[in-house]
Amino acid sequence: MKYQLDFSPKASTVSPPVTGAYMSGTGPQLFAAWQPSTWPAASASSPGEFIELLKRIFEDSILGEVRNVIEDITKSNGTLAFRGHVVAIAMMCALDAISSYGYRGKKNGKFIASHFPDEYHPYADQIYEVFRLSLVHSWNLFEASIYADNSPIRLEGGTLAFGLLNFFDALVAGTEDFLNCLPAGGDLLTNAISRYEELRATAKP
Repeated sequence: MKYQLDFSPKASTVSPPVTGAYMSGTGPQLFAAWQPSTWPAASASSPGEFIELLKRIFEDSILGEVRNVIEDITKSNGTLAFRGHVVAIAMMCALDAISSYGYRGKKNGKFIASHFPDEYHPYADQIYEVFRLSLVHSWNLFEASIYADNSPIRLEGGTLAFGLLNFFDALVAGTEDFLNCLPAGGDLLTNAISRYEELRATAKP
């Protein structure tokens, strides 16, 4: 697998805002993964360079941020228990953001079925319906369960459940698989470039 996410700190010579528009003076505008105003045009890159850009955005501004929160909570509490709810919400939002590059129209289920580890495939649509919709829109789970551990996805008496750490690992693996499918071209790469340029166009220069 060529594209593997790297969550190690990246060297930078500037200290741009941590989010929002990049406010520069007369200095050069350097790439910052969380600021679309600094993203180069996809047309100026080869497919391989574009995929590396997308990889950097995913690892630095999306999954790396979630991973940092998980590590901070674990260092402070020793466990995600009683703190995992907000992590679960962040992971569902991360799934939304990443899947939008390949599958438009809230196709989280398609992304899971196509790129997550095999054990998640039978539950792809349920994850969107009973986890993502409930957590993001209602802040609570009503027909599903999450655990503050690495337990696998499963049905418990008809209720879908998984461990937060297991889901995060699956999300990372799914993102890597998605990136490694892009060099083949076709609709997936076209959709990824279209989404990238759409987001880039919304940023203030």
